[in-house]
Amino acid sequence: MLKTILNWFSGGLLDKLLGFVERREAAQLAAMNDQQRRAHEDRQEARKAATAVRLATAAHWEQRLLTFLIAFPFVMHLWLVGWDTMWPQPWSVEKWPPPFDEWEGAILLSYFGVIGLTMSARAVAGAVAVRNLGGR
Repeated sequence: MLKTILNWFSGGLLDKLLGFVERREAAQLAAMNDQQRRAHEDRQEARKAATAVRLATAAHWEQRLLTFLIAFPFVMHLWLVGWDTMWPQPWSVEKWPPPFDEWEGAILLSYFGVIGLTMSARAVAGAVAVRNLGGR
């Protein structure tokens, strides 16, 4: 229904755009060899599995709280540095004390990388479990 409303407001532009995207993807799939097509399908399945994991773990407020508590100080520091750089304030934002000054980005990337790897591993495990259950 939303698509119909947006299409009506856009004067049919939405249908034309979506049709173009669908035709382009169909042409790309037709141009792929079997190995590329299997790799593409595997990527699509991995995305679906990752989406299923995100939906399954959406109710885990603890993970969202932990993510917020880890990321907030670094993000707030980044915002304050940006604000102070663009619009100088009477106060100044100091850099993080060692070792955070050198490791700020690595700390954030390691945390979010670990979360990403954990979710990927769960997605793969879920896909294997579903495939094994389907084979019985």
